[in-house]
Amino acid sequence: MTDNQNNKNNTTPKKGFPTTFLLFLLAVVLVVITVQNFMSTKQAKVSFSHQVEHLVNLDLVVPDESRKVSLNDNLVTFSGKFRERESDLGKKRYRYLELLEANHELTRGKEEVAANLASLRGKIQEASGWYLKLSGISLPAGGYQVIGSAFDLPEQKNSVVIDEAPRNDGNNLRDLRTQLAEINPAGGNVGDRLDRFEIGLTAMIGNFRSPVLGIGSESMKQELKNIQQDVSEAQGADISTANKLAIYQQSLIQLQSMVDTLGQPVEGIRLSELRSVREYKSEMERYALVVSELDQNQVQLDKVRQAVATTVWFFNNQELSTRALEKQDSELFTHWFVNAKEEWAQFKTNKGLLFKAPDQPRNLVLEKTFKSEQPAPNYFSYVLTILPIALIILLLYFVFSRQLKGMGGGAMNFAKSPAKMLQTGHTKVTFKDVAGIDEAKEELEEIVEFLKNPSKFTILGGQIPKGVLCIGPPGTGKTLVAKAVAGEADCPFYSIAGSDFVEMFVGVGASRIRDMFDQAKKNAPCIIFIDEIDAVGRHRGSGVGGGHDEREQTLNQLLVEMDGFDTNEGVILMAATNRPDVLDKALLRPGRFDRRVIISLPDIKGRFEILKVHARKIKIDPTVDLMSIARSTPGASGADLKNLLNEAALLAARNGRSAVTSQEMAEARDKVLYGKERR
Repeated sequence: MTDNQNNKNNTTPKKGFPTTFLLFLLAVVLVVITVQNFMSTKQAKVSFSHQVEHLVNLDLVVPDESRKVSLNDNLVTFSGKFRERESDLGKKRYRYLELLEANHELTRGKEEVAANLASLRGKIQEASGWYLKLSGISLPAGGYQVIGSAFDLPEQKNSVVIDEAPRNDGNNLRDLRTQLAEINPAGGNVGDRLDRFEIGLTAMIGNFRSPVLGIGSESMKQELKNIQQDVSEAQGADISTANKLAIYQQSLIQLQSMVDTLGQPVEGIRLSELRSVREYKSEMERYALVVSELDQNQVQLDKVRQAVATTVWFFNNQELSTRALEKQDSELFTHWFVNAKEEWAQFKTNKGLLFKAPDQPRNLVLEKTFKSEQPAPNYFSYVLTILPIALIILLLYFVFSRQLKGMGGGAMNFAKSPAKMLQTGHTKVTFKDVAGIDEAKEELEEIVEFLKNPSKFTILGGQIPKGVLCIGPPGTGKTLVAKAVAGEADCPFYSIAGSDFVEMFVGVGASRIRDMFDQAKKNAPCIIFIDEIDAVGRHRGSGVGGGHDEREQTLNQLLVEMDGFDTNEGVILMAATNRPDVLDKALLRPGRFDRRVIISLPDIKGRFEILKVHARKIKIDPTVDLMSIARSTPGASGADLKNLLNEAALLAARNGRSAVTSQEMAEARDKVLYGKERR
């Protein structure tokens, strides 16, 4: 007892050592990763060589700390350190760049407003000419002044004068007044003259409302709308000519008043109620504001320029003076300044931090301002890089070595049988759960009865069948009856799929057959069930390797085990297939598969029984007629009927019902048999 206790005490630390060591390795890996992350988070955010231009221009880095290491003719690794705060020189340089960018923006704005004024000037010319044409006003000797000269600027002429008279086609307000005066209600030929006048008046009102003139005053537009409505009503009304003429006379008076109002100067501007004139006035005010801001900016820029007059700027890989920088393309400068502004804002988080950017293309600022040095070996960095990989490899080594030791040296256990052994009571499926295949149940119940009470049959000289082959279409319950046999039989039950015997290694399938029957003989009497036996039991001689391929060797071993020289007593082989035509003849002969159980599609009675079995697990409304469902599903297998009930339950749950009704049954039946309804 003392030696055994000493041995146990000696082996206990060995078992605990690997686990402790693995935990230690994991802790070291986490610590190393944490240190690396901590070190990386302390680095400033500088990743590209083009950023250095702005860092040097704005004096954000310490010149003595700026270094570069040449990797080849094109690439360098540069590093440096940010200042603790902005320098006075850096502030002046950034202020200068800000003012220069503002100057570019104001200049572009000035050019844009000038272009808008030129465009609006043409619209005013067109609208003013239309106004003179409609009103019949004669062009003065000096031209018709719309915008006075008081709005002219030294560098911009804003006044607008119409110096070309519009073509008079006889359709103006003055001519209409003359035509109206010539119409005498008591005279002759009144109708023709009145018709011509009405046509001209209607056209005149439409021209006043046209977008060419472009009246923008809401009150005037409403007044024109009312005039047009009064004229239209007068033309269609059954009233005297005198009354019509009175209405037309009033309309002309209103139009003339509108013409006078439009032509009245307001702060040196005529036609101020036209949209084009309004917009022109707004643009003139905007232009004056831009010019004022530009003048102020120019004063500030001249003042700041003196502080940076001797500065050498690095601009897009060029070395420029301050004057040369101002002559660069404004759009290109704006794009460059956006990056400079970003670096200036980022300095708040980069203060005092180190930065390093590996493998970056060379540029002028690196060559001019960064000191060259030879690369120094960083052994600590190498260790931090290699250590996590080495630790992970060690971790994997210990994990796999422990697994191999746990297998007791049997790393090639894939040659063992993968058959699953079910003891009595492990499966809940019994013959009560099998319906619709009464003949098959009787034959299989006889097998179970033989195992439970063999003397009942052997007293008469009968022998238990060595093999039972279940044949039938898919879904008819071949595997289900095998589960029922496992649930009913009072003996061990092995289950395996035919495809489990076929592997890429030669001899594995035959070895698994031998191992499976060896296990079965140790637990005889017992049952072995091979599902989809056609995967291993096909005709021999049809393979690529003639009669020596892996599948045929597996089949040969199965034939020997079933009824060979060394007969296995007390081992019953059950198999299921829906392809009996492809099975080898030697496998089907009596002595191997003595009994063939045909499991065909259920008839109406069988379908009814199957529905009753599966309906026990589903809440079904009492009004549901299962016989009607069975009658309407000819050719359906047991799996189809089970799926039908499941679909009906899902539909009922989707519809919020407490039980499955006939409606869900019918819909589920159609869905299972014919597919989902198309809407």
